[in-house]
Amino acid sequence: MKFISSYYDQNTGTSYVTVQHLGKKFEGVAHTHPSEKDYASEFAGCEYAELKAIIKALKYERKIAKVKSDEALDFVKSCLCYKNFNPDDPSTIVVKRQLQKRINRVNKITDEINATIEYLNERIKQRSNFYKKIENKKTKTDNS
Repeated sequence: MKFISSYYDQNTGTSYVTVQHLGKKFEGVAHTHPSEKDYASEFAGCEYAELKAIIKALKYERKIAKVKSDEALDFVKSCLCYKNFNPDDPSTIVVKRQLQKRINRVNKITDEINATIEYLNERIKQRSNFYKKIENKKTKTDNS
């Protein structure tokens, strides 16, 4: 995955990041929450937008891997229909191993997507909690 560009619009609080993966460009967009306009951060916004672009790129990669996996599965299923098919033949074992590799690749990419989504949500939550604490301290100081 290759980082291409980023842009932060201060007027709207929107961040845009473009990454390139497998020869395609993917754009991630992150908007500042209206309640956190005072704490808008170009760095945080671009981090969130980059993670969203990475998620899009990984989903595209998973889609391609899934197609390859499904094709291999269809091939194995069609071979099983032949009356002379020998499941113990070395070439059959190789084909099944390749099929399992493709299935494992799809699962690995799915796990990576889920981990990235979880990380993004955790970063957003951490930042939100941090600024809520600041707001609470401001409120307490103003009331004193």
